[in-house]
Amino acid sequence: MKTPLTLGLIAVVCAPCAYAQEGEEPAEIEPVVVTATRLEQPASAIPGTVIVLDRAAIDAQAQISDDLASVLEQTIPSFGPSLRKLTGRAESLRGRNPLYLIDGVPQHNALRDGSRDGHTIDLDFVERIEVINGSNAIQGVGATGGVVQMVTRSPRSNERWETTLNARVTAPDNGDSDGLSYKVSALTGRRIGDFDLVAGIALHERGLFFDGNGDEVGLYPTQGDIMDSTSLGLFFKGAWRINNESDLTFMINDFDLERNGDFRVVLGDRSTGRFTSTEAGDPSALVGDPARNDVTTASLTYRHRSLLGGSLTAQLFDQSYEARFEGGTFGGFFRLTPDGNPFLDQSAVVSDKNGLRLTWNRPVGAQGSSMALGLDYFRDDSAQVLTRSGREWVPETRFETLAPFVQGTWAASDAVTVVAGLRHEDAELKVDDFTTIAAANSTFVRGGAPDFSETLPNAGVIWRFAEYWNVYGSFSEGFTMPDAGRVLRGINVPGLDVDSLLTVEPIVTDNREIGLEFDNGAWRASIAAYDSEADNGSRLLLNDAGIFEVQRLRTEIDGIEVVVDVPIGGAWYAGGNYANLDGRFDSDGDGRVDSDLDGINIAPNRLNLYAEGPIGDAINLRIQASMLDDRDFSGPGAPVNRNFDGFTLFDAFATWETRYGRFGLAIENLFDKEYETYFSQVETGARADTFFAGVGRTLSLSWRTSF
Repeated sequence: MKTPLTLGLIAVVCAPCAYAQEGEEPAEIEPVVVTATRLEQPASAIPGTVIVLDRAAIDAQAQISDDLASVLEQTIPSFGPSLRKLTGRAESLRGRNPLYLIDGVPQHNALRDGSRDGHTIDLDFVERIEVINGSNAIQGVGATGGVVQMVTRSPRSNERWETTLNARVTAPDNGDSDGLSYKVSALTGRRIGDFDLVAGIALHERGLFFDGNGDEVGLYPTQGDIMDSTSLGLFFKGAWRINNESDLTFMINDFDLERNGDFRVVLGDRSTGRFTSTEAGDPSALVGDPARNDVTTASLTYRHRSLLGGSLTAQLFDQSYEARFEGGTFGGFFRLTPDGNPFLDQSAVVSDKNGLRLTWNRPVGAQGSSMALGLDYFRDDSAQVLTRSGREWVPETRFETLAPFVQGTWAASDAVTVVAGLRHEDAELKVDDFTTIAAANSTFVRGGAPDFSETLPNAGVIWRFAEYWNVYGSFSEGFTMPDAGRVLRGINVPGLDVDSLLTVEPIVTDNREIGLEFDNGAWRASIAAYDSEADNGSRLLLNDAGIFEVQRLRTEIDGIEVVVDVPIGGAWYAGGNYANLDGRFDSDGDGRVDSDLDGINIAPNRLNLYAEGPIGDAINLRIQASMLDDRDFSGPGAPVNRNFDGFTLFDAFATWETRYGRFGLAIENLFDKEYETYFSQVETGARADTFFAGVGRTLSLSWRTSF
């Protein structure tokens, strides 16, 4: 149900914008160009909610926490609360999974989703983040919640080497040395003749987090944590301008984050309110080797701006991915035989993804009209191995897709633009014969190669009905695989084969959206309403062994999003964003939704507010608040006693520009509020090792200089 606050914010969208038109004529607006749609086009030409975070916006949020989810939750209305762990569980976008991209290269592991897509690049190497909200197939498999495109840095100077150095120290307000973190990074680049070069290195050493009572926040066993960790990022991009019409760009990014293993978990007690905590000690006897993400992404992109009257982009890419999880001695789980003794084991998801993306776009007809043709090939070879016993938990699985597409833009008039397209996915999943582990009764499963064919349409219209105003409506379909690895590894009934398993069929989501936008260069406001449904969707459910499984069922999600930025005097701005969303699923298989999606699968309603501006000539100050609203879950399939009690947090940060560089001071959780995290409250297993407190007051001092 939409709250009265929703109606109030709708009024906020309209009232100041009408007032703005009565003032002085604003300067001409420079269009914001995005690439997440496969084409370079202004955001105003996309019939949907598009939010672009430039380098300044990333820098501002990264002063508080520079994990990607923490940046997005403050700036993208319907993005789920950051877990601040190595896993991104419950970090959804409009209640579904976002597809993360680095320069167009997908980071999602469709076959065995380890929920670590957001930890594959250091944010110091990212120039901007483009977010397209809502299910779509623009980039292929995986964007059932939307697209998060990270565009990497490029050199800015053609005369000399330009280098940027960054340093940051972070500590809890209690001064405990175990909570000390530091980060240093360097990025340098220049243009040399026909070549553009940029290279970077980033080292981040994280200590523990402390809650509002000054106690250590609990590590997340098994899934992994960013506390007590070291990450090293290496980045290089080189471009060769072959001639005035064509260029070739090579990019490689290597990211390695591993927990140091200096601390271990102290279990909490939900019945007494004692949070999960952390103590010094060697955890290897309990969980094995520390959790780790080791990812290398590479791409080679050729562009020709004058080929048969159009522009061609061809990209080859490859990604090598390994996500190691911490283990344990799980009673009846990691046994070699059904009646054998349990022993310590742990798993790793390994994946090698590669593909080819071709896009040709040319103007047709009236100015602003164009036609794009493309073809994508994608292959993902994945498995989940038990690293200590050498067994395959999820067998080696290959997923291949071939997808031609056509996309057209028609400028029907100066005021009306129509877009429409089709993408046809031909996909095949290949699995050899395999035997599940003893926890699934050592069941033999006959392999197979089920194939799927889906045609995914999109259509939309934009009407610029007045100066600075536009209204749009759109429909689009998205496509992804369920977490096939979870399905395959849990088969415990003899006589099944991969070809007959309904649960590995793809998820197709329908997204409908209408929106109203105003932007005159100073005042910016938008409101969007959407609904998304999947006849054969997916829902994560925690089983009795503490392992998340995939349920296939009908899901429906709808919501409203509001974004406002307004000048409030001098060079000061204020604004924020609001999201109200509801999700339901079919718990009894009768084709009608009857129960609320739980908090693991859908984000809470939230309101983010900020005020920002200069103090004097050299200091810039920002205050922001994040308010997460209570949510109760009802229906026959809803979790019992896993409702969410909301909370409000405040942050503050300031920067000083000096001759010695830019200094920054950030304070997270300004009023040192003690609270239980969103994930901990809604985690349906109510486990003793996931009873997490949120991060208390934390101070960060940063420095940046360029020369």
